[in-house]
Amino acid sequence: MQIHSPLRHLAPSSSRLTARHTLHRASATLLSPVIPIIRTRTPPRSSSSTPTSACLRSLMTSTNPQTLASVSTHETYLSQGIPSASTLDPNPIVQFSKWFSHAQSRPTDVPEPEAMSISTVNSQTHIPSTRVVLLKQVDNRGFIFYTNYSSRKGRELFPDGDHESDSPRGGYVSLAFYWRALHLSVRVVGKAEKVDRATTQAYYDSRPVGSRIGAWASEQSTVLKSGTREELEERVHEFERRFGVPEGTATGSAVTAGPASSAPAKPVENVNIPVPPFWGGVRVVPFEVEFWAGRESRLHDRYRYTRPEGDEKSEWKIERLSP
Repeated sequence: MQIHSPLRHLAPSSSRLTARHTLHRASATLLSPVIPIIRTRTPPRSSSSTPTSACLRSLMTSTNPQTLASVSTHETYLSQGIPSASTLDPNPIVQFSKWFSHAQSRPTDVPEPEAMSISTVNSQTHIPSTRVVLLKQVDNRGFIFYTNYSSRKGRELFPDGDHESDSPRGGYVSLAFYWRALHLSVRVVGKAEKVDRATTQAYYDSRPVGSRIGAWASEQSTVLKSGTREELEERVHEFERRFGVPEGTATGSAVTAGPASSAPAKPVENVNIPVPPFWGGVRVVPFEVEFWAGRESRLHDRYRYTRPEGDEKSEWKIERLSP
């Protein structure tokens, strides 16, 4: 995918602005049906040498309650912002792909651009919950991530459906991306739907074998009765044995035994591990997307795309919001 910088905008003609603000024209500009989120991971920095870890140690050992409540940092936002709506693509998914590509091109400054906060709400208590997960794909309908459908997140996304069924459409969900080094943020509001099993299977098969075992072993969001990691690891070993994977592969403690026969060993990564019926992809189909660019004196640029909920053929309306 070509990298586009959100900090360099070309001013189009008025006729271009009018013509490009239709979803039909915008969808034709998509670069591919599915944009996979692929990133080379770098080793984490040593926690002993970072200012953040020192700050956290200080907070954990402090007995002064005001220390935990006082935040005195002040970020100066110096991005060039978003000059006008005419510099934005009429399709917010295309615009997102441009900003995301820019974030990907700065791995030192933005080490994990696919990290996003996902907020859901319990349909009975109306209590919200937020967690950070990783975006895995973007297609012309929305934003895709993968999860355990039986987890709290899954139950709140699909409160009325059988969590092992492919059919239910889900509830409302909000996503938020924040790329601090770029002073850019994207907020998404939409409805959740389950990704088809073929797409889920293709992604699942691309995962390391340990992650595939982990999807089976983790009863996500449930309480471990013993309160120990050993209980979790025993479940992992149980599924390693079930699928013919050397014990300890998923936990990094596998021991290579001597050859038991003359038959060549099957590569671990080629072991067939089916997708758990309670695990799969979620697509967030947006009806509201906001792009935020930090500016000096907190006079930020904010542009919001909206269209009627459930109407994916309607054109997007773009409005500038007060900071």
